[in-house]
Amino acid sequence: MLKKILLTILVFVVVANISFGQALTNAQKQQLARIEYRVKMIGDALVGERVDGKSVKGFNPIRVTWDNLGPKRIAVSNGYSAWTITYTWMGGTTIYDLQSNGSTQQIWQDPVTPDNIHSVLTHSPPGDPGFTVRLTKYYFSSDRGQTWSFVADAPATIRTGFNCITGTSEGIELIGNHGNNGGNPTRSQFYYDAIAGLGSFTLLDPPAYQTNGYIWPRVVATLNVNLTNKFVFVGSINGQDTTLRNYGTSLSTSSFGTWTAFNSDQAETYSLAVSTSGKIGILYKANDVWNPADYGDVYFIESTDNGSTFSTPLKIFKCNFSTDSLGMIRGLSLVYNGDEPKAVFETIKQTTEGNYFPGAPAKIRFWSTNLPGSDPNRSIVIADTSMVGWHPNFGVNDVFSTLCRPSIGRSQNGQALFCVFMVPSDEVGGSADTTPYRDIWATASGDNGLTWKPPIKINFTTPRRDWTYPSVSPTNDQDANNFYFNISVQVDSIPGSYVNGQANGESQARNYFVRVQIPKNELIGVKNISSEIPENFILYQNYPNPFNPTTVIKFGLNTNANVTLKVYDITGKEVATLLNNVFVNAGINEYTFDASNLPSGIYFYSIQAGDFKDTKKMMLIK
Repeated sequence: MLKKILLTILVFVVVANISFGQALTNAQKQQLARIEYRVKMIGDALVGERVDGKSVKGFNPIRVTWDNLGPKRIAVSNGYSAWTITYTWMGGTTIYDLQSNGSTQQIWQDPVTPDNIHSVLTHSPPGDPGFTVRLTKYYFSSDRGQTWSFVADAPATIRTGFNCITGTSEGIELIGNHGNNGGNPTRSQFYYDAIAGLGSFTLLDPPAYQTNGYIWPRVVATLNVNLTNKFVFVGSINGQDTTLRNYGTSLSTSSFGTWTAFNSDQAETYSLAVSTSGKIGILYKANDVWNPADYGDVYFIESTDNGSTFSTPLKIFKCNFSTDSLGMIRGLSLVYNGDEPKAVFETIKQTTEGNYFPGAPAKIRFWSTNLPGSDPNRSIVIADTSMVGWHPNFGVNDVFSTLCRPSIGRSQNGQALFCVFMVPSDEVGGSADTTPYRDIWATASGDNGLTWKPPIKINFTTPRRDWTYPSVSPTNDQDANNFYFNISVQVDSIPGSYVNGQANGESQARNYFVRVQIPKNELIGVKNISSEIPENFILYQNYPNPFNPTTVIKFGLNTNANVTLKVYDITGKEVATLLNNVFVNAGINEYTFDASNLPSGIYFYSIQAGDFKDTKKMMLIK
């Protein structure tokens, strides 16, 4: 929907001599939040530019150069236990540093063989400001990201862009991008490897749609390669209000289904996922040409026949111009936990005329069918500027905002959800067009998305780098004591893309692998209060009892065990799963149960640990 992509933002120009210190004043932030930008499509990339043509100067930018950073490991905390984070350069560099027009999909960990992690990078070599060479670089790790190898271009020599990656039940990577391998027009194409990590790709080339090239692909493999439909994908047509979905029926030849248009915006404002039973979900920003009232809204559709047909679109978020005017613009991401869809998306201040304010406070929202309430008012805020600080976005504009481009994943066992997103900092760089360095923040949930940890910055800041385009693997490994989530991210020495800010100078951005380790007990709510080993398993009476609204459930284990702890109402209906087959160490442990969303009454809590089972009664009085 090109006419809405060509956005104009109505604001006034900030005075160029604002001084920059450790932090901006509120007055400076208010000024920066109203700089007027015009957003337009140049080729296949969205770019932002100031209406007055001026650049932001006078901020004393930091000047940094690359050093030889090897693997780096740090621990960070934010009022809870430390997260241990390891950073490893995968070996790629690029001056084409605009990896996506939306949230990226550039990493995939094989859930069956979690040692294998696959990643892609859009690459252009130095000295090519026109990006005549633009390739999809494929990287592979067989040791959970400790070491990486460049495997192959997908494909070699053909100019491609805006790539994505998924994997099949065979554990083999499927890469999507757009190019013209095999002739014009430029279109979405897919590359399937012969063996995981080999780099011997088969081209899967969908037919053109009414002679047009549908670009900016997103793809997900169906549950099993033995199904008729092997993968499902979405693409859109540059310059037209047309977004389409389709499916591939072979991984060895170019065999596809029928193109179907639906009410999605274009240029990667869509995300796909597959459930454990094989449902295919598509999350997308609405195309308001189909319905002007849908501007800034978010929809979800689902298929139960492997992508051949989809359900009636469900509006899961409504941009409300009578209240905060926060609406979806570019970044969204979808994953399934079991058969429940889990979605994250950015919401940014907008106007009914299609304008938006990249420096104004923004929010990251989470949606799932297990949340209380009804759609389109079910989603919850999991991060906003009150949690991460308000740092205006200005300078080189890659259609970012103060919080944007979220990506969501889950643990392999489904006990944890992870979300990463971008936030500008108060440190700036860029010699011609002063631009904030970006940081990557993360949050996690251990109760299926009902509550989320306070967001935490997960990148190092010494030396200062520009961290952009985070992508978390849809599924992520765990061990007995820790959850892990695996992220690809672009790291640069100059903030803002070279694609849209060449006056700041050419640099070579790098693709980094970020692996975050979180102690399981932090997310699942179990606290070991004594290492004393009881003679037998035991479930204690909760305290306080009666309670309002929280109470502590204590239990003792005489050996390490997988524990399930559930709460039932007086009728025997399950109302809460506190622990779901979670590994817990021997000793005395406790769980704090929050019943804020339950009415007063009598409840029962039940534990199972190995062969041990017990149930006790508790009373909630509000």
